[in-house]
Parts: sequence; C-alpha cells; structure tokens
Amino acid sequence: MHFLLETQILMILSLMAGEMRAWRTDRRPRLFGSKLKLRSLEPGKYRIQKRLVQYHNFFRSKVKPEAANMLALHWSKEAAEDAQRWADACQLLIHDSTHGREVEAYGPCGQNIFVATHQVPWFFAVKTWWLEKDNFTYGGKNDLFVIGHYTQMVWHSTHEVGCGLAYCPGAVRPFYNYVCNYCPMGDILEAITRSFYVGFEKTSCPKGPANCKNKKSKISSRCFGAECLEKDISLSNCQGHTKVDPGKNISRRHPYYKATGPCRAHMT
Repeated sequence: MHFLLETQILMILSLMAGEMRAWRTDRRPRLFGSKLKLRSLEPGKYRIQKRLVQYHNFFRSKVKPEAANMLALHWSKEAAEDAQRWADACQLLIHDSTHGREVEAYGPCGQNIFVATHQVPWFFAVKTWWLEKDNFTYGGKNDLFVIGHYTQMVWHSTHEVGCGLAYCPGAVRPFYNYVCNYCPMGDILEAITRSFYVGFEKTSCPKGPANCKNKKSKISSRCFGAECLEKDISLSNCQGHTKVDPGKNISRRHPYYKATGPCRAHMT
C-alpha cells in the first residue's frame, strides 16, 4: 500500500529566494520515476544540454506580450559546473551563495531550483518554472516570490544557461535536485515588472551580418556558431540592456547577442 501511494503521488516543490509559497503538488508528467533513467537526464551529455537550451528558448519566445529585445540562450560550461556542484550539495530548497554562482564574465548568475520526489523530464521542470507566468502581470504589481522562476527564465539580457541534476538520498526523504543557473543574472527588483521590452522596434534588436544566419534555427535569425563573433555584431542597439542591467550584467566581449520572438522579423 505504501509503495502504491509513493508511485501515485508525485510531489513537486519549487523555491524562489528562500520562500516556500511557490511549492506545487498538483502536476504530474506522463513519464516519471522508474520509467526514466537518471543517465538520460544528466546535463553533462551534449544532447541534454542542447535540449535544455531549446526548452528555454522555446518558452522565452512565447512571452506575452511579445518581446522586442529578448536574447537567445546558449549553454555555459562554467554556469553548468556551478549548477551541478550545487545540485550535488543536496541542500533542499536553498539557493547557492552569490559567490558560488559567479562566472568570470558576468559576476553572480541567477538560479532556479526544482525538486521532485521522482525523476521527471527536464521539460517538465522548465515548464513548471514557466507556468509562474500565470501569476505575472507585465508592468503591474507583482510578487517576486511567486513569479521569480518565470522572470529569471525570460529576463531579456540573460543569454547563457547551465544546469545540473543530482539524486539526494536525504535524511528524511530522497529527492531529485534540478538546478539551472542564468547569466547575466535577472530578477533585478527595480525592473522585475518589465523583464523585457514590448513591441517590434527594430532598434531594440542587436544587428548581425546578412551572411550570419541559420535557417535551422527557430528561435533567431542569427546563427549560433562561432562565426558570429563580436567584430560582426553591433551592440549600439543594446541601450535597453545597459539601462536595465548596468555594470556586470552586460558584457561587450560576449559574441552571442541575439534576439528572439518578433525581433527575428527585423534582423539583417
């Protein structure tokens, strides 16, 4: 009977900034637990990294209202190493220190945590963060503790992500610890209600050369490859990013300033 109860009830826990009001127990994926192998979820594998980037970019391109300055995410090895280290630490519903989330180019990165009693697909974890959109009003009064995962996911100037996953036996009850770090950090309190700009203004989109496109990309008309180096990309149209995220939260050395959503219709 106890075993049946364990398999029928999937407890999903989410955390933002030390608060526990965002815990969820009302959703269950079609595949979970023993139906999934832990090795099929390990972010150390390239195919999992690729999927995680695709999942995040898919949701970032779905924001409502549509964004005019959303950047495409790319995988960060450094952020992933930090996320994996923290996942392995098995600190239930506790964020890593800002020092522990620092990367060389951007300083401290943002962090989302998802905890489940069973193995679940990464898509389910990422979508759980995304569903906090239902608590979010663009430009309105918002409670960071119930939207923070969502706003970090869709922060316009964030363009790198790295994730980690660990099984934690735990003193009370075992759990699976899903952690993603986002660079540069989002969720800046002064700008939390406007985590991206609305509209189709061409000046909100970074420009790239016409020969720097990838037709296979569904998230951006700009390529994802190393040929899009900073010498080919003008950051003169990134004023919005510097206004919202001054200091370390913008790196002019970074080669991958891209736009998603409506920006792709205006890229050159």
